[in-house]
Amino acid sequence: MEDSLLDLIFLSEKRKNVLLLLLEGPKDINTIKKTLKASATSVQPQIKMLKEKHLVVQDKDAYRLSEIGKIIAEKMKPLLDTLAVLEENTDYWADRDISKIPPFLLRRIGELGHCIIVEPQIEHMFEMIPEYVKNAEKAKRFEALISYFHPLFPSFYLGLAQKGTSVSLILPESILKRWVEDDYREQTRQFLKMENTRLLICKDCEKTPNIVAADNFMGISLFPKDAAFDRKYLISFEPGALAWGKELYDYYEQNSEQIKDIDSL
Repeated sequence: MEDSLLDLIFLSEKRKNVLLLLLEGPKDINTIKKTLKASATSVQPQIKMLKEKHLVVQDKDAYRLSEIGKIIAEKMKPLLDTLAVLEENTDYWADRDISKIPPFLLRRIGELGHCIIVEPQIEHMFEMIPEYVKNAEKAKRFEALISYFHPLFPSFYLGLAQKGTSVSLILPESILKRWVEDDYREQTRQFLKMENTRLLICKDCEKTPNIVAADNFMGISLFPKDAAFDRKYLISFEPGALAWGKELYDYYEQNSEQIKDIDSL
């Protein structure tokens, strides 16, 4: 039986990588060898098979995707990107409630690229996560949906704004009530008075993920399906992840109302 295109592409890492490389544009054999870190004797038989299946065309010394090769390669990349994101942190994604991520962004989860997990260490359990703090302090624009209460949050985000960072925060109704209690009321009042800050309330944001959409990193902390909330964040610094995180933040901001005066609460 003749091999299917699916077998042709996915049963060989080299053939798959050749197609993805040629998606960037035509390449000569030396560029293909150098990029894939492979010898001519290992690459050329794979290119020959792709040519025989009309996925690759040779123009003099360069190889390019055929029309059907381009269609296939363009469909391959999102799938492979999605698999890479999910495989890198499989246990995290499997254990988390992703129902609060809108479907149009779930379908594009491959855009997150390389992610790392950060979480509080046992000796710093009641502090903010150092990696989170370090990257937040480098941001010039910081937008976040804060879905859980931490006693250091009001002063921390006020401090970011006082340094000149543009800070926008969305709080669920239950969390906002904690921010305007006596212990944190004055800090919240100061935050609201600044020109580079915005505070919003979302009335349908209970158990949403904690979302960070800064100009230098994206972070998301999803609630576990069964266990207690553990503050584990997935963080990415890739451009695609920053854009994805901004869309997720904007999605929730559209359903939120800005607060101008703490005394009205």
